[in-house]
Amino acid sequence: KPYNLSFEDHIKKYWQWIISIPSEVSPINDKTGEKCGYDQLNSTFPVFYLSDAGGGKVERTCNVPAGKGLLIPLMTVEVSDKEVANVSIENLHKIAKKDQDSVTSLYLKINDKEYLFEDLKKYRAHTSDFEVNFPKNGIFGASEGNSRAVADGYYIITHPVTKGQYNIEFKRSLICPGADCLAPNFAQDVKYTIIVD
Repeated sequence: KPYNLSFEDHIKKYWQWIISIPSEVSPINDKTGEKCGYDQLNSTFPVFYLSDAGGGKVERTCNVPAGKGLLIPLMTVEVSDKEVANVSIENLHKIAKKDQDSVTSLYLKINDKEYLFEDLKKYRAHTSDFEVNFPKNGIFGASEGNSRAVADGYYIITHPVTKGQYNIEFKRSLICPGADCLAPNFAQDVKYTIIVD
């Protein structure tokens, strides 16, 4: 229970945060890191969320307050009834699981320490269903309003970071066969320069 919260609850809170942000200011769509602190810099919550980038290669610089843990979304999926219409909760679970069962590579580097797929496999987690709230102009093309969601994937939560600079890179890919895949072919390389002050 990092920071007195279950691992699953951390993942749910991460997705509730990222989904609540309009697409035009979403850290997922941010190419430079300018928006990485959205709704976080003045928060008393002990964990600071990094975000993925929806595919491709990005390099971001992000300022993080000292004393916070970092949540690194190594390889993640969230699926809701706003994104896949007329689907039962049971099928949301199946879609999320199939997506992450299809992961072909996973890599993390923090400063000079490298972690390979074998090291990272134990950090996979699948959540129960939970409520999210999409704003107007929400991410993933979802319409505004409440939705039930399920998440799966690989998430790392670090110890609190102290002042200094940290280089974090995470890469991942998947190949998902079949019509019920969210992304049949996905690859991403995200580099963060984290400045802690």
